[in-house]
Amino acid sequence: MLNKRSIVAWVMALLVAFLASCSSPTPPPTYSDAQLQKIEQYTARIVALRDRMSELESLIQQEEWINVDTFIHGPLGDLRSKTNYLTQSLLLAKDKTPVLDAAKQVFEDLEDIDVAAAEGDKKQALSEYKKAVADFDTFLGLVPKDS
Repeated sequence: MLNKRSIVAWVMALLVAFLASCSSPTPPPTYSDAQLQKIEQYTARIVALRDRMSELESLIQQEEWINVDTFIHGPLGDLRSKTNYLTQSLLLAKDKTPVLDAAKQVFEDLEDIDVAAAEGDKKQALSEYKKAVADFDTFLGLVPKDS
């Protein structure tokens, strides 16, 4: 037989569960102005590398394969560490995966350019270059910005 205390306890538990389900959900985390400013400052360093991509195209056009390799591993060699820092240290969890996936695609494109350059395949290198630029722009488009 149920006593009064156990009935009251069940009623209280049901009341708490009901009130908790009726409460408004917590808003998803958002970026503060300071976080957005830091992201923007760091992204500017990555944009500077994007701005140098035309140099890579010129090297491919001129079939300067050694310089293509040097450029990919030199000035663009910093790209991976910069994108990883941005993704892992500055972005909220909800934004990390798509931005990181886009960055990985850029790296794959650069590796494909490197392979084409090693084979002296200008047509393939230019094709991969176009993919790299498009993927780089996609990456930059996914990075949160100050509105």
